[in-house]
Amino acid sequence: MRVRERSEEALTGKWSDARNRTGRHQSKVVSLFIIAVATSGLLLRSQSTRADDKSKQIVGGILKILVESQLRGKDHHQQQLRPGAPGPVRATPELARSRDALRSFRQESITLSTLLQKESIHNVGLRSLVADAVQLQARADALSQRSLAVPDHRFVVQDVQRLDSDWRKFSYRLQQVPSLSPSCRACVGLLDQYDVALCEALSIEPQIDRRTLQRQSEGLVVYLHGLSDDINYELKRSPSRNTLMLSVSQAHQAAVGFSDAVSAGRPYAALASDYKSFLRKWNPLARELCAFESRFIERTVLRIQQVDQSIHELLWLPRGLDRELLIQLTRGVTTEVDRIFDSVSLALLIQLPSYENVPSAASDFHGICQHFADCVEREENVDELADAYGYLPAAWVSFSRHFRKVPHDGIRHSLSQIEQRLVALREPLGIPGGFVADNARQRAGAIERLADHLHADIETWLRGDSKFAGERKAILEHCSHFRTASRQLHAALIHETPDQTMRGLCELIYSEWTVLHRHIADCDAPDRDHINELLIQISVELVELEAMFL
Repeated sequence: MRVRERSEEALTGKWSDARNRTGRHQSKVVSLFIIAVATSGLLLRSQSTRADDKSKQIVGGILKILVESQLRGKDHHQQQLRPGAPGPVRATPELARSRDALRSFRQESITLSTLLQKESIHNVGLRSLVADAVQLQARADALSQRSLAVPDHRFVVQDVQRLDSDWRKFSYRLQQVPSLSPSCRACVGLLDQYDVALCEALSIEPQIDRRTLQRQSEGLVVYLHGLSDDINYELKRSPSRNTLMLSVSQAHQAAVGFSDAVSAGRPYAALASDYKSFLRKWNPLARELCAFESRFIERTVLRIQQVDQSIHELLWLPRGLDRELLIQLTRGVTTEVDRIFDSVSLALLIQLPSYENVPSAASDFHGICQHFADCVEREENVDELADAYGYLPAAWVSFSRHFRKVPHDGIRHSLSQIEQRLVALREPLGIPGGFVADNARQRAGAIERLADHLHADIETWLRGDSKFAGERKAILEHCSHFRTASRQLHAALIHETPDQTMRGLCELIYSEWTVLHRHIADCDAPDRDHINELLIQISVELVELEAMFL
C-alpha cells in the first residue's frame, strides 16, 4: 500500500493537517534553530582562543614553507640567467616601477589575510577563503623579494602573470560574498588597483585560466547537446517542442563559437563579448524551461547553470541574482520531498526511526522551503535571502535523518537530489560551503598521491651520491612517516571519522610535513629543483584542507 493511497483518517490526515500548520511549524523550527546556534556559540567560545592560536601557528608555518619553496624554486634558474654576476645590478625601468606596485600589493595582501583570519572566527562562511588569502600572501611575498634580487623585469614577468591570474579569481570570489566587511572590501579595492598598476608597468594583459576555461566551454557544448536530446524525448507531445528545439540549437551554436574562440586563444575582450552573446540566447531559454516538470531537463539545466557560474568566475563577469533559478531549485526540493512520500509504503514507514515524527518534520522542511521561495518572489535582497536560506540546512537534517538508512533506491536518489539543490542554492547567494566532505576527500587523496610521488623522487634524487647516504636515509624515513599520515587522513575521511579525531590527524600530518620539509630544505644535494614543485603542491593542498577545519 502506498502513502498516497492510505485512508484520510490515518497518516494522510496527519500529513494534510501538518501542511495546514506550516506557519506554526516554521516558527517553531526557526526558534529552535536560533536557540541551537546561540547555545553552540556559548559552548565554543571558551575554545575559540585556543583553536585560533593553533590555527595561526599552522597557517604561519605553512606560509613560511610556501614562501621559502617559491623562492628556492627560482634560485637555480636565476643563477643560469646571470652566470658570474658581479653583484647588484641596476634595475630596468619596468622592474623599478613594478617593485613599488609589488611592495604595496604584498603589504595589502598581508592586511587582507589578517582581516579574513580574524573575521573567520565569527563568520564561518569566510573560513574557506582563508587558505586562498594565505597562498596569495605567500606568492606576493616571494615575488616581492625576488624583484629586489634580479636586474631585469623579464625575470619576474611569468610570476607576475600567475599572481595576476590568481588574484583576479580570488578578487571575484571575495566580491561575491555578501557578508564581507567594509574593511575587507576596501582592501580588495586597493589590491585591484595595485594589480592593475603592476600589469601596466610590465605590459601584461589580464591573465585568464585558459585551460580551465577550455574545459568548461567544452562541457557547455556537451550539456547543451544533451539538453536537445532531453527536450526531444520528454516533450514529444508538447506544442512548444519545436520552438524549444530551435532555441536550444541556437544556444548550442553560440556555445560552440565561444569554445572555438577559447581554443583559438582570442584576447580577453573578445571572449567576454562572445560569452555575453551566448547568454543572450541562453538566459531566456533557461527561464522558459523552468516551467516544465521534467527531472531530466531540470538536471541538465542545473549542470549548464553550474558551468555558467564557473565561466562567469573565470572571465570575472558580474553575475546578477538569477531568481528564476532560485525558485526552480526550491520547487525541485519540495517536489523531491513529495516523491519520497510517494515511494514510502506503510510497512516501510513504520520501520523508520521515530516514524511518528516524519509528517511533522516534512511539514517543517516544506514550510521553510516555501518561505525561502516567497522571499525570492518578493525580490528581497541577497542578505535577506541568505538569512532565509540559513534555516534550510537544520530543517533538512531533521527531516532526512529518518530516511538515511532506508533500502530504497528511489528514496536515496531523491535525498541526493535535494542535497545537490541545497548546495546549488548557496552559489548564487554567495554562501561558501565550509567543510565539504567530497572536497576534503579529494584533497586528502591528492596529498596521498603527492606523498607517494615525493617518496619515489627522493629515492632517485639521492641514490647516486654516497656522500648523502645519511641524509637520504633520514629524509626517506620522515617521508615514510608523512606518507603514512596522509594515508590515515584519507582513510579517515572516507570512513566519516568524528571531527575530533580528524583534527588530531590533521595536526599529525602538519607536524610530519614540517619536519620533512625542513630536512629536504637542509639537504644541500644538487638537482633539488625538480622536487620543489611537489613541495609547493603539497603545501597548497594542506592549506586548503586546514581551511575546512578552522
